Amino acid sequence: MLYCQAIEEAGFTPETPCINAAQYFPGFGLVPAKGGGSGAAEPMWHALALSHNGVAAYLMKQIGPKRFVDFLNNCNIQTKVSPYPSIALGSCDLSLFEMLWMYSMFPGRGFNTKPRFITRIEDHNGNVLVQVEPQHKEVISEVTAYTMAKMMGGCVKFGTGRGMTAYNIKAEMGAKTGTTNDSYDTWFVGFTPELTTGVWVGKDDNTPMPG
Repeated sequence: MLYCQAIEEAGFTPETPCINAAQYFPGFGLVPAKGGGSGAAEPMWHALALSHNGVAAYLMKQIGPKRFVDFLNNCNIQTKVSPYPSIALGSCDLSLFEMLWMYSMFPGRGFNTKPRFITRIEDHNGNVLVQVEPQHKEVISEVTAYTMAKMMGGCVKFGTGRGMTAYNIKAEMGAKTGTTNDSYDTWFVGFTPELTTGVWVGKDDNTPMPG
């Protein structure tokens, strides 16, 4: 979402060079806290595909935590997210439901769609008793959605989600993976033109997973 906002609001492009290095935020310290990163500039599309934390911190430095939280709220995030710089690395707790709600805007040409458990209810004669209409909201431009979808294709083709190629899926795919410290949470959210899916792996007692 931070990469998306940089394109939508800050004039970034997939080729914009970004510094892969920890950034200092007054009052908060370094993000990532342990430093790291090559210190070199790389195109934004490359950093997204390989999940380079230093570039995420660099983008947060350009956007600002408060502005980023405002963007998340506009994307229909229901959880209250505090404007800490570390949210660039996924430090806030969001549900899989919310993640899919947001991600739907990439294949949805800028419109995100609220996931629904029930689309309609019929009686035994096939009469429709309840029809639940989808909730759409335009949150980014179609150009930004297309740009992000192409960039996220790199995650599958050569990045952290390249294991998906083993399944021989013919459709164009875009995705993003995520792993929190000590593997408390691991994520995969991906999409084709017709399907968006997300997977979260973790432990209910919020302890790290073995291995």
